Amino acid sequence: MALAAVLLSSCGQDQRLGATVPNAQGGTSPSAAASEEAQPTQAQTGTSEAAEPATSARPTGSKPAPKPAGSERCHTSMLSGSVQPSDSGAGQRYAELVLTNTSGETCNIYGYGGMQLIGADGSPLPTKVERTPNPGPALVRLAPGGSASATLHWSVIPHEGEPETGQCEPTPVRLDVIPPDETDALSATWDLGAVCGFGTISGSAYHS
Repeated sequence: MALAAVLLSSCGQDQRLGATVPNAQGGTSPSAAASEEAQPTQAQTGTSEAAEPATSARPTGSKPAPKPAGSERCHTSMLSGSVQPSDSGAGQRYAELVLTNTSGETCNIYGYGGMQLIGADGSPLPTKVERTPNPGPALVRLAPGGSASATLHWSVIPHEGEPETGQCEPTPVRLDVIPPDETDALSATWDLGAVCGFGTISGSAYHS
């Protein structure tokens, strides 16, 4: 009697076909034959973050881990400004440009900001901002009510091309200040007289 041979062709089939693998953002993507390019993650500060290593990928469907409190930079709307005079002498003037966190949230300041002298009629006056390296940039964490300051230096001695009698430049009444990485300005009262050297002000990075 002939015996019918039965072949089990299904044994050994690759069970990985159609499986999914974690992608760089913690979601899932099809296997290599149909994989899609992972999309970059955009940080809240506007800079792209590096992709997470595969070993730290989040399970499918899980929510991103929340950022720690106070990881945001300080926005202009969260701050107030003031200019506080310090040492002076021999035609040189110094002051601290102080930014205070007036919000109810902790935030961070890092680096240099922008400045513009404003005259009594509201028009911009000649202003040239020079960065000084001491102190240089360092992360300053501001709790609500906390402050950071930039050290300012300018001259009241006329430079070449400026009047030698009377005022070297028009007298400012306020200083418009742009915090680091911001585009909007806040205003601080300026009652420290004219700034010679065509409005040249040297400023440090913000420090605690």
